[in-house]
Amino acid sequence: MCFSANASFGASALLAGIGIISIVKARTVPQRLFAATPILFSIQQLAEGMLWLSLRQPALENWQPVFTYIFLVFAMAAWPFWIPFTIWKLEKDKQRKKILSILTLLGSLLSIVVGCVLLFFPVKVMASHHHLHYSFTFPQVAKNMIWLFTLLYIFSTIIAPFISGSKRMKWLGIIYLASYLFSVIFYNGFVISVWCYFAAVLSIIVLWIIMELRKSRY
Repeated sequence: MCFSANASFGASALLAGIGIISIVKARTVPQRLFAATPILFSIQQLAEGMLWLSLRQPALENWQPVFTYIFLVFAMAAWPFWIPFTIWKLEKDKQRKKILSILTLLGSLLSIVVGCVLLFFPVKVMASHHHLHYSFTFPQVAKNMIWLFTLLYIFSTIIAPFISGSKRMKWLGIIYLASYLFSVIFYNGFVISVWCYFAAVLSIIVLWIIMELRKSRY
């Protein structure tokens, strides 16, 4: 989480617990894949917690790049693929599934591009006002395309829940969008880190959705 190492570790433990319950409640393979989402959030928060420690403890300083990239791979590269993919696996309606397959392909391409960018361009992290700021050394042409990345990221992760035939799934998209707008408006400059603050809420929604899917045709 964005405020401290303890906050991140606490969130990680909570998310892991929600993830385990979600997986236990799931009845099919597609449901279990979707139910694993809180576990991935948990790993992401654990990585940022360790990153906080590496910024403050010299003994962990050499591990800082490792924790940085683990967090960023989840935060920037994993979700554009994982969200539409798991929803696509759950969907039974042919038309909805076709649209979700397109979003999954789009998210996959975006994840590959982001992964390559993270691989070839170093990232610096600094703690400021109880938040972590990630400074990217992208070339100017890449910086000029950030708006496109943001648009595609939102399109693949936020639109997918609204395509799903599950009524509760739409709330995942609503919370995702609301948390993003909140982060941009009130924490501009720390969006990547602060947005992850809402992982706990999103994970509770995941468990709520799994409970619905157990009783439906999904």
